[in-house]
Amino acid sequence: MKLLKGFVRCFSSYDPPSWSQPLELMSSGMEIGLTMLVPTIAIILIGAILPSSTTTPASINHDVLLPSSIIESFSPHASQAAHISLPPSTSIIDMSYIGRLCTMSILSPVTFDILFRHFLPIIRITLTRLVTVLGSRKYADDSAKAILSQRVREGRAKRRRGYDLYFPPKQVDKLGIKQRGKVLIPSLFFFPGFGIAHAAYSDLAARLSDEGIAVAVISLEPLRLAHKALGGGIDDIRRFLRVAGKEISKYYKDDASRLIIEWNIGGHSMGGYNSLQLAEDIMNQPEVPSVILKNKNSVSRIGSDIVVWAAGNIVDGVPNLRINKRPPLRVLVLNGSNDGNARF
Repeated sequence: MKLLKGFVRCFSSYDPPSWSQPLELMSSGMEIGLTMLVPTIAIILIGAILPSSTTTPASINHDVLLPSSIIESFSPHASQAAHISLPPSTSIIDMSYIGRLCTMSILSPVTFDILFRHFLPIIRITLTRLVTVLGSRKYADDSAKAILSQRVREGRAKRRRGYDLYFPPKQVDKLGIKQRGKVLIPSLFFFPGFGIAHAAYSDLAARLSDEGIAVAVISLEPLRLAHKALGGGIDDIRRFLRVAGKEISKYYKDDASRLIIEWNIGGHSMGGYNSLQLAEDIMNQPEVPSVILKNKNSVSRIGSDIVVWAAGNIVDGVPNLRINKRPPLRVLVLNGSNDGNARF
């Protein structure tokens, strides 16, 4: 259910006009269900326990115990069911009796109206988008798989649940970057594009790691959609700061014990757009997200650089990153010169 909610939130944020009416109908349908069907079932349950244990089925007067007009106001079939489905025993609560009444109420015209008029539009558009997503999935080719496998064998990459991590060379002294006596490790959280397997970016990640940048390519399985409700939110970033930062700290434990692992954020296509959205969420935090690692001498924190690679032309949803009480974010936008779609 959480995954389905995230899917709807993702697509409705990219295409509000197409989703506004189905979402409104679903909301009104849920309201009708809560105000009508739930009280109906509650009345049935109360009516089922009103007869005493000494009352026989033949002596039950349902109009006295619970006037049929009250039941009919909620469901036109419930009062009929009450007369044709008398409790067969003298027990206080007869579950089969309750079940028959509940079934009649659930099969009432109100329920079918809610289902077909209020919920069918959202079901239809959700299934349509889901088919599009599943049909657009792109997998890593053989060369990308080979690069990743080679890096894993060399100890320069690790595959973890939620991300693939690519390590820079271990000669931290060659980086020449130090802050307050700690070695700075430039790092990047990278979000894949729409429907693309994160292993497909192994060549890019490997090249960046050769330049001294640790790269964590985020897995967005199973839907492969970069959105804060589907694995690309601020809470996910906090988790990656801890687990990926711990991996890098262990990788450098023999070369440097005091590290500042500074994670910048970037992505391709939909992942780049999500990076911009995520940058806004980071700016709204009371302080820069950071994690003190287990050895107490190293810190894993968010940096101030955003890399946007061919993020498409959804200009209206791009947040204003100029308003920032902290040092300003730096945004690098990469587009192909012949790309007619990715334009800002």
